[in-house]
Amino acid sequence: MGKLLILFLNFLFTSAFCFCQVTRTQSFTCDCNNKKVKDSLIKKYLENNDMYDYNSLKWQLYCDSLITLCPNIAVAYQLKAIPYIKYGDYAAAFSLENKAVELEPKSWTAYRGFLKCIFTKDYEAAIIDFKNAQLLTPNNYEMDHTYLFYMGLCNLELCNYSLAEENFRQSILIETGGNLNNQSHVHCNTFLYTGILYYEMNNNDKAIEALLKCLSIYKDHPDANYYLAMLYKKENNDSLKNKYLLIAKQSKLKGYNIGEDNFYYAYYPHQITLYEIEKELKK
Repeated sequence: MGKLLILFLNFLFTSAFCFCQVTRTQSFTCDCNNKKVKDSLIKKYLENNDMYDYNSLKWQLYCDSLITLCPNIAVAYQLKAIPYIKYGDYAAAFSLENKAVELEPKSWTAYRGFLKCIFTKDYEAAIIDFKNAQLLTPNNYEMDHTYLFYMGLCNLELCNYSLAEENFRQSILIETGGNLNNQSHVHCNTFLYTGILYYEMNNNDKAIEALLKCLSIYKDHPDANYYLAMLYKKENNDSLKNKYLLIAKQSKLKGYNIGEDNFYYAYYPHQITLYEIEKELKK
């Protein structure tokens, strides 16, 4: 691997000579504190046509080459960590993610919080990251959701229901731009998890209201249909319970899912399976 990296560096260096120099000892040196140099190296190493498959050897070689040239480029560590995340080697992944956060906290603190929330289920640590991210870049988004959404998700899983309720309320406020009368830009899963929260709190009316809002955006959402069925089960309404369970089952069979890009790699909180739906239908 060491020889491959050296060969790869020699090959790539021919196209990077404008940004770096060869010393008398034949080692490479770059002005790694120069933003123009860093941006040029990122474009050359990380935004080329070979960086499309994180399973390939070239993915790691490009990341390692850039880290060798300029060890202060945060995105190289973040991209190098992706295969480890997908394969479940979280110790290796977070060693790299921590370095990315150390170098560029504004860019990568929220992303690390996302990984802790969704992949490793370290909810307390995720909340800390999102609180810090909120201070660094207030009311921003990570993976299609506000920081407050993820804090609500973490507090939901920690059974901190009042905190979760406030988190989701603030997330909806951010997503609507402060205009609660226009909720067309609210992510369907903000309503999904708001509904699940009220389901857990035994506030059926608010839970049903939130889940119906979710379904008005994404009518084939299997999870929203399932939890709506469970709410009608609580109310002993077998007709509506079975109606929404059947919709949930058909949605699953047609390939509909929770609507999150990373659901292939991680189980989202309270995410349901076809087995759970069919088990309820048999009761």
